[in-house]
Order: sequence, then structure tokens, then C-alpha cells
Amino acid sequence: MDHLRDSVAAGRTDVLDSLGWTPEQARAFLDRWEAMKRMAGSPDPRQRGEFEKTLRSLGLRPAGVRNSRDVPTDVKGGQAEGRRSRPPAGYRDQLKAYLQGTDGE
Repeated sequence: MDHLRDSVAAGRTDVLDSLGWTPEQARAFLDRWEAMKRMAGSPDPRQRGEFEKTLRSLGLRPAGVRNSRDVPTDVKGGQAEGRRSRPPAGYRDQLKAYLQGTDGE
């Protein structure tokens, strides 16, 4: 944030170009970020709740929460195979015929 703020203040466009932002968009983002920081430190539970709701909407996870894809294969206990689901309706008959044809082999 400091780097972005310093770049906007100095009139440098390298950071803005990499983000695809105009200086006005960067200022608006920085203003919203400052407002979020104030909400996070607010003693008002409604404002803190709004801040936490916004963070959840970003899809961030606490440090202890892991995705199953993040777990090494040897720890999964042989569960490396994906979830099974039904084939699309247009392919069900073809799959059934294939499975019946390969059943005896």
C-alpha cells in the first residue's frame, strides 16, 4: 500500500500501468483501504462486522484452514482421486455401452 501511495504521490506510472489503473482509480482504492483499516480498528461492533464481512467476501481463509489440494498426497491416505459425478445426459448411453463392453475384459 505504501509503495502504491508513494508512486501516486510522486506521479510515477509504472505501478499504475502494471495494475491497469488511472491515478484517480488508485486514489479511490487507497481511500477505500484507509476506510477499511479504520473499520477494523473501530470499537463499534457493527463496523468491525462490516470489515469482517468484506474480508470474507474476498474468499480469504484463516491460516489454519487448508484446501485438500494443499495437502501432500502421502498425507491424504490414498484419497488423491477426485470426486465422482454422473456423466452429462447426452453421454450416459455411450458410457453405459462402454462399461458393458469392457466388463468382461
